[in-house]
Amino acid sequence: MDDSLIWQDREIRFDIAVAQLALRRGEVKVDSINSVEDTKGNNGERGSLIITNLRLIWFSDKSQRTNLSIGYDSILNIEIKMAQSRIKGMTQALHLKTRFN
Repeated sequence: MDDSLIWQDREIRFDIAVAQLALRRGEVKVDSINSVEDTKGNNGERGSLIITNLRLIWFSDKSQRTNLSIGYDSILNIEIKMAQSRIKGMTQALHLKTRFN
C-alpha cells in the first residue's frame, strides 16, 4: 500500500469528511468516551471521543462534520490540566501538545 495514503497515525485533521472518520484496515477501536467537550475549539459542544490504535477521534454530537482526528505520531506531550468548560465550569481536561505539519 502507498504510504502517502496512510495519514491516520501521523496527521492532525479538522472537520474531515465523515467517511474519513471510519476506521481504516488495521485500525482497531480501543475505547470510546461519551459527553466529551473540546474545550479549545468547540467549547460548550458535547461530543464523543474514540480511541484507536492509530489516533484519537473526536466528533460533535450535533454534527459529525465538526470533528478532529489526531494521529499519535503528532502528539508531543500529554497532560491533565484544569480548563474552563461551558458545560461543567472548571474541570480537568486532557491537554495534548502536538505538532502540525
